[in-house]
Amino acid sequence: MTKRKGTQMTTGMNPVLSKAKTHFAEISNKGMDSMHVPEWDTTVYWKIGGLNFASQSKIIELQQKGQSAEALIEMLIMRALQQDGKKMFRPMEKAILMKDVDPNVILQIVTAMGESDKNFEAEHEDPVGN
Repeated sequence: MTKRKGTQMTTGMNPVLSKAKTHFAEISNKGMDSMHVPEWDTTVYWKIGGLNFASQSKIIELQQKGQSAEALIEMLIMRALQQDGKKMFRPMEKAILMKDVDPNVILQIVTAMGESDKNFEAEHEDPVGN
């Protein structure tokens, strides 16, 4: 089936792009992890791994500008979930998180997120290097 999109003709998705999307969906769907945060009397959940380039670029850009604290907040907003998988924080709450929340707790959570990604990768490495 041929479709017209703008001035381009397409006959479906590029097969390599389709495989690349499938691969990303697989690595993005590694399950969830969590951390109990007693200071907040809650548990923060997150999906393991698989941040897309758009999300990563925002964080990298902030880090390159020397705005590491803001990058941590962005990571928290992007990844922190409630148990039901819904976002825990909204972008409009960024200023409150920056000014009115203990940065040490935020750092602990974001560090745990990174550690769970690393641990998953280490547990699932190819032992023979294929």
